[in-house]
Amino acid sequence: MMSIVFLLSSLLFSVNSAAASGHSTGKVTTLLWYEGHIGLLIKQEGMSDLGGCGRSDYYILDDQHPYFKEIYSLILSAHLASQPLEIHLNGCVQGISRIKHVSSYK
Repeated sequence: MMSIVFLLSSLLFSVNSAAASGHSTGKVTTLLWYEGHIGLLIKQEGMSDLGGCGRSDYYILDDQHPYFKEIYSLILSAHLASQPLEIHLNGCVQGISRIKHVSSYK
């Protein structure tokens, strides 16, 4: 009986943490530092809610990302040169799709 109670309890309190993910390719149109957000907000051509966060107006590069400086440099360079980027998204930060990786191709 005790094992059944334990099994049911663990099923009730387990959380599925599988985050939505995907990638988007296009030119970055806007870079925005906005008070209250914990990172760089980015707009890109052809955006969608790939992180499953309920918003498709911005992506966010979290300032706690281990490669924040490197990814920010790549995004800024591509933006200034009007070059497209492939942005890989995974999960949400502050209700906005979180940037995980960025790729630049020429």
